Amino acid sequence: MKLNYTFSVNPPNPPKEVRLAGVVQHTYNEFMLDLPDHWKSYPGPDSNTLNLHSEKEGTAIILSVQFFEVPAEKAAEFADVNVNSRIAAHEQQSPGRVEVLRRSVKPHSGGIGLEMSYAAEVSGENVFLYVGYVTRRKVLNLLMVCNPGREEAARLFNTAMNGFRPKLP
Repeated sequence: MKLNYTFSVNPPNPPKEVRLAGVVQHTYNEFMLDLPDHWKSYPGPDSNTLNLHSEKEGTAIILSVQFFEVPAEKAAEFADVNVNSRIAAHEQQSPGRVEVLRRSVKPHSGGIGLEMSYAAEVSGENVFLYVGYVTRRKVLNLLMVCNPGREEAARLFNTAMNGFRPKLP
């Protein structure tokens, strides 16, 4: 059942961004994300989605939050459907060319819901790296879309994840 309130991941006016030594701290109700200052945010049509892009890295990050009541007994099924539908979307864009390198749904290390992740590649085009969380009240998604090159994509993802602090549940 969807909760009856809305939330915008777009920053308040003016945006709450703190710049320290080349790093921008993006602060929102549902997460914080520290990235080098060459990452720029771009508005999108959905107020529950934050789009970031680094021209320097040729990489995009898409963060989204959806609010649902997710009963504990349905969380694993919900997480599987979420991950499968995201991979299917890549497959729809590049039929027969998506290689899933890794896929996981497991309990969050802090015991708060489930953590979902996958890595997929369209050879010569993009590497997709995803992490998400299913809690009793929301689904939080972070997708990074990188240029070709698994090692470089992993480096960029690990750097971004070092600065990503989701607020759970």
